[in-house]
Amino acid sequence: MKFSPPAEKNPDKSRLRNLLSIFRYAFLVSVLSLSCLETPRLAAARLPQDEVDALNLITKKMGANGWNFNADSCGEYLPRVQRTDPDRNITCDCRFENNTCHITSLYFKRFNLAGELPPELIQLRYLKNIDLSYNYLSGSIPSQWASLQLEMMILSSNKLDGNLPKELAELKNLIDFRINDNNFNGSIPDFVQNWKQIKRLEMVASGLEGPIPPSISVLETLTDLRISDLNGPTQGFPMLITMTGMIRLILRNCNISGELPAYLWTMKSLEVLDVSFNKLVGKIPDTISADRLRFVFLTGNLLSGDVPDSILRNGINVDLSYNNFAFQGPEQPVCQENLNLNLNLFRSSSMGNNSRRILPCKRTFSCPKYSNCLHVNAGGKDVIIKENKTTLSYEGDGQEEGGAAKYFLNEQSFWGFSSSGDFMDDYDYQNIRYTETRWISWRFDRWLRIPAYLTPVGGSDSDLKLCSSGKKKGTAYVVAGAVAAACLIATILGILWWRGNLPGKWCRKKGNAYSDLC
Repeated sequence: MKFSPPAEKNPDKSRLRNLLSIFRYAFLVSVLSLSCLETPRLAAARLPQDEVDALNLITKKMGANGWNFNADSCGEYLPRVQRTDPDRNITCDCRFENNTCHITSLYFKRFNLAGELPPELIQLRYLKNIDLSYNYLSGSIPSQWASLQLEMMILSSNKLDGNLPKELAELKNLIDFRINDNNFNGSIPDFVQNWKQIKRLEMVASGLEGPIPPSISVLETLTDLRISDLNGPTQGFPMLITMTGMIRLILRNCNISGELPAYLWTMKSLEVLDVSFNKLVGKIPDTISADRLRFVFLTGNLLSGDVPDSILRNGINVDLSYNNFAFQGPEQPVCQENLNLNLNLFRSSSMGNNSRRILPCKRTFSCPKYSNCLHVNAGGKDVIIKENKTTLSYEGDGQEEGGAAKYFLNEQSFWGFSSSGDFMDDYDYQNIRYTETRWISWRFDRWLRIPAYLTPVGGSDSDLKLCSSGKKKGTAYVVAGAVAAACLIATILGILWWRGNLPGKWCRKKGNAYSDLC
């Protein structure tokens, strides 16, 4: 006699249970497999205890409270949402015996660290790269660091002072050295000639004084040289003829006199030439073979002669403002409106007693009345705001795309601007930048939509005379509200999500913030 098993009352439910069982089994196998794979990886990425102790001591001396590192800190990376977010990254070399790693790179940027540069850095014997920029670190560079085999040292935008220790001459492997925006003392040291492998050297507003040592001429591997704001004696242009691979050359406000050397205009790799705010004389040559030039800043010198056609090439940005060039009338080639370039000629010729020479490419210019104030809606259209009995007219400049070398004149409203400079290292040759559009509160019950401009540091619009129709304007007090509306919306959405009133499930993790609205 055969017995048949009882029929399943709900076959669909049975199949669902089977599928869930298979899923649970597959998930368990996957977790075990990943665990087996993860164990040797972690075992192969261990720091020796002496480097762990040194790392904790180093960060504590720099003012990083609450940072705790362990033997598994290799490869630790703090992700950034925006470019201006803090950057913490530890890189190791794990190709040593006995499953040992050693720290080779430290990146601690934009953490507002207010401590000092720690001499204990030398305990990380395999360290090659350090980037501690955009903090509040003070004190001097420890001379002990010279015993390391450093290839990169970036200390820009801190509060460092003192002389550069002479022991740094021993950093023979140095490729990248940047100390911009600090308070160092003394002259640029002659020992930089020892850095024979250097490619990038930056001392922009570092606090150091001139002159630039003549021995810099031996650094033939340089591709990026940036020095600015040097006090000290007047000097001639440094000899850079052997630096045939130069890409960016910035010697701004370095108290350099004399003529620009002819070889500068023949450098095949040169893209950026900024020698503004010096005491340079002479002319721009009629022939320029530096075909890759994209930015030429000659602002604030004593250059003369005509503006040659050789500098008027497609896509280039040229600032010739505040010089002694021949006046460029509307019939000159530089005044053609169809040129595919950014050219700033504001006050580019010697004025003498003729104020008309302030504005090139104009036959006549008359100013009804000079004004002592101007309201500009940067990046937007003309806006009229009424507040009580006061009416304010904000002139819009949104129709102008900006640029690294820009001269703009609004002949109807009799105002304009001169802008010079570039946001370096963003590979934006047109240099058109905006901040994101914001709703700004100018009264507690009213909001104004403002797409604001971001302009280069080198802006030079303060010397332009502003004209008005002569009507007296009142004064209004504008209250700038931040992003309270966005924060309120984010809070409401968070409450709805928490209560399950929004579709789907968002991942949340204790201690982590995912919202960038507020």
